[in-house]
Amino acid sequence: MIRTLFVEDEYFVRQGFIHSLPWAKYGMRIIGEADNGEAALEFLRDHEVDLLVTDLTMPIKSGLELLHEAKTLYPSLPAVVLTCHRDFDCVQEALRLGAVDYIVKTRLDSEEIEQSLNRIRERLAERAADASRASAGLVLVPLAGAEEAWRDRVLHACRGAMSELPAGAWFLPEPPGAEWERVAGEAASAGWAAVQVTGHRQEDSRTVKELLSAYVTRAFPYRWAPRGGMLKVSIRDAKQSAAAKTNSAEDMAEIAKHWRSYGWVFEEAEFKDWLTLVQDREPPLAKLRPLVEEAASGWAMSEGMRTAGLKLREERDFMWETWTGRLTDARGCLLRRFASLHHSREVYASALRSLDVIREALKNGLNQVEVARVVGLSRSYFSQVFKDTFGMSFNEYVRAYSISNARKLLIQTSYPIYWIAEQSGFQDERYFSRVFRESTGLLPSEYRIRYAGIRGGKSESGLESV
Repeated sequence: MIRTLFVEDEYFVRQGFIHSLPWAKYGMRIIGEADNGEAALEFLRDHEVDLLVTDLTMPIKSGLELLHEAKTLYPSLPAVVLTCHRDFDCVQEALRLGAVDYIVKTRLDSEEIEQSLNRIRERLAERAADASRASAGLVLVPLAGAEEAWRDRVLHACRGAMSELPAGAWFLPEPPGAEWERVAGEAASAGWAAVQVTGHRQEDSRTVKELLSAYVTRAFPYRWAPRGGMLKVSIRDAKQSAAAKTNSAEDMAEIAKHWRSYGWVFEEAEFKDWLTLVQDREPPLAKLRPLVEEAASGWAMSEGMRTAGLKLREERDFMWETWTGRLTDARGCLLRRFASLHHSREVYASALRSLDVIREALKNGLNQVEVARVVGLSRSYFSQVFKDTFGMSFNEYVRAYSISNARKLLIQTSYPIYWIAEQSGFQDERYFSRVFRESTGLLPSEYRIRYAGIRGGKSESGLESV
């Protein structure tokens, strides 16, 4: 839908237009209203708008003044003006400022107004197509197995006119020969995702790079889908989106709260609501990824969950569509395990929450009595519930998790052994080394040397249900 802002100073006229015209029939949706140009600019600063419909004669800031400022601030934003017959000269000025059409207030019979809306829709479609063909750039994002040789060939063809972005991505302001469709097609076969970029010619290169860097690291993983067609992003939308994402800490707190309630395990509606919440908020991956990956690893580490069909699979990319499928499968495994037990939902959720407590308190040392207290169960009952749910005792699980954590840190970091021991819940380095050797057959230093080659390119763990 074309997100439309309607600006008119007379209240009843404004409400009449908003509620009487068949906007939806022509692909438009009124997302906001304002009674003067200044209020309209405030709305534009905080919302993503595709079409501005404005009266010309208004107090505080007129429609022409609004169009002047909008052209400077949002050069790709199309506008339609509302006018009376006597405003002809103003209409001409508005069209010179980039307005795509006008609606005459005194001609509101059904047939004529529908002709106007249809004409506006067609002109917006033509404008979008022309802009895409004339000035589209590409962001190339590497996926698993991406061919660097192909990227190097494109870089050579562009004569170096590419900007490097985070996560190994690249921005091509103008693909070779301006043939972005051909380059995008080649990208898919070479293991790269292509995102069409518009509006970058109206911004300075530094701002474009900052906005696209934020898009690659934050929005792209939530929007990309293997079979979803090419993604598109306009710099104007990226700018407005970046300005709107100012409450990431609050968003992440809400996401984590719903996740750790574990009500979504039992209620499909809650699970879908949580997935939608994540998709809408697009939290930073540095916050969301540990929440779901560490929980998934913790489940699959237990014998009980493996019995229910849960196991680990190495995965490099964190793409939300892929993880939605994996979490859906994981939820099925959690439900199968629950069905095999004779505990209430509340008790089962407490057992799942205990794994969160173990992960968070690992480096401070773990006491089964304290964990039981945190999840609301007596020590003896918690001990039985834990073993029933996970197929291993509390101490067996903590030891397995500690060694797993240590192995990850040995491969992924260069920190000294004593630090890794502390982070894995061991206060004595010698005792840690002995336990680690009993579990892996190698001392921590030997393990690091043997597997040092994987550091930096190691895949992260994902879930696979079998």
